Amino acid sequence: MRDSRLKWGLIFLFVLWLFYGLSAYYVVQKPFSVPQLVTLLEDPATWLTLDFAWSSVFRLLLDVGTAVLINLAAWGIGTTILRFTKLKMDGLETAVFGTGLGFGALGLWVFFLGLVGGFTPTAFWGTMAIAMCLTLRQIYKQIKNLRKSAKSADNKKSPRPQRLNLPARGITFYLLIVLGLALIIALLPPTDWDGLFYHLKGPKLYLEAGRIIGGIDIPHLSFPALFEMLFTLAMGLRGDIAAKLLHFSFIPWLMALVYLISTRIFTTEATEKKETTSKNSVPSVTNNGWTAVLILISMPMVLNLGAQAYNDLPLAFYQVAALVALLRWRQQEQTGWLILNGVFAGLAMGLKYTSFVTPLILAGAVIWHIWNREKQANPQSPPTKPPRLRASALKKAIKPLLILTATTTLVALPWYLKNWAFTGNPVYPFVFGGQFWDDFRAAAYAGTGTGLGFDPIALLRLPHDLILGLNDASQDGQPGPLFLIFLPAIIIYAFSRWKRDGGVERPFNLLLIFALAQYIFWVWGVIFSAGLWQSRLLLPAFVALSPIIAWIFNDLARWDHPQFSLRRFVRLVIIMALAFNLVGQLLNWLPGVPLAYVAGSASRDEILTHWLGSHYTAMQGVNAQTPPDAVVRFLYEPRSYYCDRDCRPDSILDTFAHLEYLHNDANGIAQAWREEGISHILLFETGYEFIREQHMEWISPQNTHLMDDLAATHLQLVADWGDYQLYELK
Repeated sequence: MRDSRLKWGLIFLFVLWLFYGLSAYYVVQKPFSVPQLVTLLEDPATWLTLDFAWSSVFRLLLDVGTAVLINLAAWGIGTTILRFTKLKMDGLETAVFGTGLGFGALGLWVFFLGLVGGFTPTAFWGTMAIAMCLTLRQIYKQIKNLRKSAKSADNKKSPRPQRLNLPARGITFYLLIVLGLALIIALLPPTDWDGLFYHLKGPKLYLEAGRIIGGIDIPHLSFPALFEMLFTLAMGLRGDIAAKLLHFSFIPWLMALVYLISTRIFTTEATEKKETTSKNSVPSVTNNGWTAVLILISMPMVLNLGAQAYNDLPLAFYQVAALVALLRWRQQEQTGWLILNGVFAGLAMGLKYTSFVTPLILAGAVIWHIWNREKQANPQSPPTKPPRLRASALKKAIKPLLILTATTTLVALPWYLKNWAFTGNPVYPFVFGGQFWDDFRAAAYAGTGTGLGFDPIALLRLPHDLILGLNDASQDGQPGPLFLIFLPAIIIYAFSRWKRDGGVERPFNLLLIFALAQYIFWVWGVIFSAGLWQSRLLLPAFVALSPIIAWIFNDLARWDHPQFSLRRFVRLVIIMALAFNLVGQLLNWLPGVPLAYVAGSASRDEILTHWLGSHYTAMQGVNAQTPPDAVVRFLYEPRSYYCDRDCRPDSILDTFAHLEYLHNDANGIAQAWREEGISHILLFETGYEFIREQHMEWISPQNTHLMDDLAATHLQLVADWGDYQLYELK
């Protein structure tokens, strides 16, 4: 009786939390609003009318074809490399790990071409020709192996290889819609903030120079640039839309990765038996794999980022893939898995500095695994021998740790050596500073003192506020309501014995520790800087949690009662959340009229003006109203991709305040500009006024009349586009 009351009490509290989580999320992140609907209905012809053009379809096919070609090349290269590891993998594992390896190898090769001045069409197409030869060779081998396996299975000599279970029709239909909407946005010219700032700006400058160049005051170009090299390849072969599609292609690769975790790592006979006996209760979710995929796609962040020229999706892919490789090594302890683990960790460190936390987690997991193995090998060890046990475990951990460390370091090292050669600082601009950097800029970049601080209430609320999307500095998409809904269940399952099913413990611990370590590292940054409050920085953690949530959902059957099925009720909540997400995605998609460009007659200039407004107008104006040798200094505007002059962006929005710090007044600033060769100034006045209104003292000039003094004495207005003013330096 007591256990029954406790069970019903927990169910009641969880159902209350479900209602709260779903309602709270959609109150904050409204899937639609009355003003939004009014705007759409005021002029429906703008999004209902399509002036179809075959030329646009042909252009679309070239962009998609280029991205598919690079993906095939990556698969061919990676699969060839995988054969040297002699690891036994099924088709899904080979595709996921092989493509990840191939993208890394391609990126490093393009990086080498850039260092030796090889950014030419001949080098790019030659690279693709060699890669496609490897791909065709691997395709031939795969077909040959499939025929051999089928023949062996018919002769009952060996079982058929494990196949990918197709999803239910409802899941297939939903995935096609949401991925299709995101793909159409990805087929538009670049409009995303960081893409126009540095992800595409760097490749554009490198292609113009024919090589990788330094001495550019954009500190982000010194960040590890593995994916920027792939952008460079795509832009060299075709253009910036093909580059965007490379990032989009990591949505299906992430889907495959979480499916792999759920079906190759978590699945046991007990789980399969449970799914078979309760298949009528959840007809739209056939197994943990597709449930995990739906959890992943329920994140608006994934679909939003996938349509932009960012590097967050491959960053999440490589970190979680490294984790999966380590789980495979724990099962079999083959050196090949450990090497693969280190390679993926190194590739992640070739994308962002912040990924350094992953090799630390992996190294700790290696030590912990060997410690547990030694304990199990010596179960009768007396209490007086723990020091000997620790020494034995540490001694046996040295070799795998050396392999992991050496592999990670070798793969990541090129980016840090390049920084050292170009700037004198391997982690430029952090720690050791360098060209264009000083204490003022370091403080401006960090925004020290703007974070949460050590407020215990705010820190306790942080997971809740993070998932709801409150105070997000980037607004690049939210994790979605399902992570908030399942948060209490994740915590309960993390500390309960329900992880054990049929005597088998699933690898929850490592996945949860990985997510927790990512979260702690993120919180440490948010404590000091509001600029780091960006949910996309935790995407690797959310990807790792997706298969865990899927398993917990399927395990909720243990709480079912003849009078109430908790699993079925949660299923309805998941369907409702997915439906709301689709409505929100569609209503945000329609005003952008993407089909007008993708399949219609709208020009590139027209669609960019529609999406970017005054920013694109100003860039076109700068290109038209300045001489070819003009040097344009931007103030409070970091995006310069569409500027065809020597445009120097305000990378961290501190240029004006930094000039005041260095030169004190208008005369000193104007003289510094003349010595630098600056001919024009582009002021993003809306951004300048916003920063002043928000009292961002760390990037605002102390003299509030400084810009007026400059305009009155040293600048001549050339053009005014509302938000932007172009001045000529007298």
